[in-house]
Amino acid sequence: MASSPAFGPVQPVLPSSQILSDEGSEGLTCSSNNNRLDSSTHRFTSDCDDKTFCSAAVNGTCQPRECRRDEFPFGFQADDVLPPLCSDGSFCPDEGDGCKDLVAVGQPCQLNRDDQCAPPDNWEELSSPQNFNGSLCLQSTCVYANATLGQSCILDSTAYIDIGPDSQHYTNVITRHNCQTPQFYCDPDAKQCMPTLNVGETCVADQECSTYNCDPSGVCMVPPEVPLRVATWQYALTIVVLFAAMASVVVMLVMVHQRIRLRRYAEIREYYDEQLSLRRTMFALHAAADEQQLEEKRSLRY
Repeated sequence: MASSPAFGPVQPVLPSSQILSDEGSEGLTCSSNNNRLDSSTHRFTSDCDDKTFCSAAVNGTCQPRECRRDEFPFGFQADDVLPPLCSDGSFCPDEGDGCKDLVAVGQPCQLNRDDQCAPPDNWEELSSPQNFNGSLCLQSTCVYANATLGQSCILDSTAYIDIGPDSQHYTNVITRHNCQTPQFYCDPDAKQCMPTLNVGETCVADQECSTYNCDPSGVCMVPPEVPLRVATWQYALTIVVLFAAMASVVVMLVMVHQRIRLRRYAEIREYYDEQLSLRRTMFALHAAADEQQLEEKRSLRY
C-alpha cells in the first residue's frame, strides 16, 4: 500500500541496559524481559546482539543462537559459523533459542510469523503467497486462511514507520486477513469476506485486488514483478512475421542481384557492339582502299 506521512512523533527505542562490546554480546548479562519489537520497524530486539539470545529473565546471559530462520541471517559475516535451520514440523523463534514444534490453531505466535503455525489438512487448497501453507499469524494467534464468501473474517493491520530522505516520517500500513486468497478479501467495514476485484477495477487497498496490487491511482493492476506471459497467437504471429521478413529480404536480394546482372550484361553488350561496329568500319575502310587502288591501276593501263 502507498506510504503516508505519520501524524505524530516516533518514540525512540530505549537503549539496552548495557553496551555491547565490539566482540559481541556473548557471555554478557541480560534479561529476556527486555525482549521487544522495535516501535517503528517491528524488528525483534533484545539485550543481546543478532548472534546471541538471552537465556533467562533474571540473571540471564547472552548465549550463541541455536537456530536460524533464514538461509542468510542478519548480523552474521561470511566466515561465521551459522546456527542450523529447523527441520520440517518445527520453526526457529525470533529469539533463536532453539527449534520449536509448530503451533496449533488458536495458540499464540510471533508477529508476522505465519511459518510458526501448523498447516491445516487441506493446506494445498488454502495455500497462497498471502499465507504459509494455509496458516496465518493474525493478532498474535494462529488461524487458518479458510474464511469464504460472506463469512466473518479477522483483520490484522500493522503500521511500519520509515524516515524518508527529507527526515519526514512515513507510515506504511500492512493489512492481513484470514479469507481464502486470492479469491476473497476481508471488507474492513462489514468484517466479511468479499470477492476480490479484477485488473482494471477501482480499489482502495492491495488486499481488494486479486493481483494484490492497488496502484496509487486506485485501480487494480498486475504487479510489476509478474513475468510477462506471451500468448500462443503472439508466438504464431511473430514466427509468421519473421518468415515474411526473411522471404522479403531474400526476394529483395534476388531482385538486386538480377538488376546488377542485367546492368552488367548491358555494359558488356554495349562494349561488344562498339567493337563490332569498329571492326565493320575498319573492314569498310580496307575495302574502300582496295577498291581505290584497283581503280588507279586500271586508269594507268588505259
